[in-house]
Amino acid sequence: MKKLLCLLLSLILVFAAAAPSIYAEDDAPGTDIPLIYVYGQGSHLIIRHDDGTQEKVYPLNINKDEVMQVAKDNFGIFAKAVVTQQWDEFADLLYRLASDYFKDLKLDENGNAPNGSEVDWTWSKSTINGNKTNGKYRTKQFGFYYDFRMDPYKTAEKLHQYIEDVLSVTGEEKVALLGRCLGACICSAYLEKYDAEYISDYIMYAGAMKGATQCSKAFAGELYLDSDGIERYMYDIELSADEYLNELIQSFVTLANKTGGLDLAAWSVNNVYPDIYLKTVPRVVRESYGSYPGYWSMVSDEDYEKAKETVFYGADAEKYSGFIDIIDNYHYNVQNKLEELFADYMSRGIEIADVTKYGYQTVPVTPDADILSDDICELNQASMGAVCSDITGTLSETYVSRAKADGTFRFISPDLQIDASTCFIPERTWFIKNLEHKNFPNDVDRLFDSIINNDNFTVFDDEMYPQFMVYDDGTDTISPMTQDNYNTLERYNVSFFDALKKFLKNVFHFIKQYFAQKQKGDIIEQN
Repeated sequence: MKKLLCLLLSLILVFAAAAPSIYAEDDAPGTDIPLIYVYGQGSHLIIRHDDGTQEKVYPLNINKDEVMQVAKDNFGIFAKAVVTQQWDEFADLLYRLASDYFKDLKLDENGNAPNGSEVDWTWSKSTINGNKTNGKYRTKQFGFYYDFRMDPYKTAEKLHQYIEDVLSVTGEEKVALLGRCLGACICSAYLEKYDAEYISDYIMYAGAMKGATQCSKAFAGELYLDSDGIERYMYDIELSADEYLNELIQSFVTLANKTGGLDLAAWSVNNVYPDIYLKTVPRVVRESYGSYPGYWSMVSDEDYEKAKETVFYGADAEKYSGFIDIIDNYHYNVQNKLEELFADYMSRGIEIADVTKYGYQTVPVTPDADILSDDICELNQASMGAVCSDITGTLSETYVSRAKADGTFRFISPDLQIDASTCFIPERTWFIKNLEHKNFPNDVDRLFDSIINNDNFTVFDDEMYPQFMVYDDGTDTISPMTQDNYNTLERYNVSFFDALKKFLKNVFHFIKQYFAQKQKGDIIEQN
């Protein structure tokens, strides 16, 4: 979804103008029982041909240069639409682009792959490694891959078979489940569909079971350029391997935002979008991610009905009635009943935990660009209820004082951005700051090991795994959050004059580089 949003954003903008490792000292890494690690989106998809060959259809290869060239080549279509306010030709252009990119990935109106594309992974009892290492199962020993496009209930059926096969191979009676991102939706569907007789623990890790912002807002047609969000986003991504070019772009965007130029550009897009979104979003999304029941499981409840109205706007109601039944089944029987479902399982002894990441905003093409998240999942939704500040703020002094008075201050993060007491399971919800959604460091596995290996393990049971932790990108480790390490958002606090100095420094660098290369070329020519 991020790639599609960035593709559309690119088109619109052109058209518009060392910490120590935290292993327990006397405990080998791994789990006492098998952990079924259900991954998020990312499994490779292929088409198997009759001649025995196979063709990779996912991951998508979206060439940025091609995108920009398409935008330039079709600028006239956009300009004509702006002048005439007739957007049909422009909408047709976006539809053709989406159709071309997703021709091998789109599902039909029944949620099936008409071209036979499928996940590039199979298993059998003979291929499952059921052996222990130093008395433990490795944390990622039993990874479960799946076709992320499909109905989570269908995937849950395959997960059930995989669990039974792992138990058969290992001889164990129980397994633990870990659902990462979309995998949390799959695990939740599994728990609703089956009685979980084989499950001892369930961990949600950066889970999208309550929604993923970019997916949710895109399906609902609520796209919005946020100028402050665009500036912050420039400091979260690497546009080039050239450090000088990155700094030049970052400083230019900051200067543009501080002087109002970015506001004007964003306003021009936001002013046009309401006139065209029903001509573009429904067909583009139906042609791509909107055809995936798996992605519909990541549409939040607050956006769900609006998303259906938007995506199926102008479509044949009868044609999509079966598809809507599929996505409604998950939404109303799983997502909307998670608290009830989990409470029932916890009352029967199944231990449920949540590990949430934060410290980033989402791609700034939604109205929620300033909401605290891991850049994909909002913190409030991923943690099932944590009250939090926006990306650059803190909880109010009044709120913090009230927490001190009512005895819940121990659930307030050292950076004063999160109140974990409002989570569904406050004592078993962990937060890791400065850890982006796409980054899943192995150091976090030790936290999973402790949760699974210890009965009723809570955020207060081990000083190495408190409720709030910080990720260090340099050492690829996590450590307890303290007053000394929690401030990881300084990258956003760039003043106008700091940006101006960086901009001029990098401009002079490229000027100097240009003349140096020119002089070198003149010398070679003279010789």
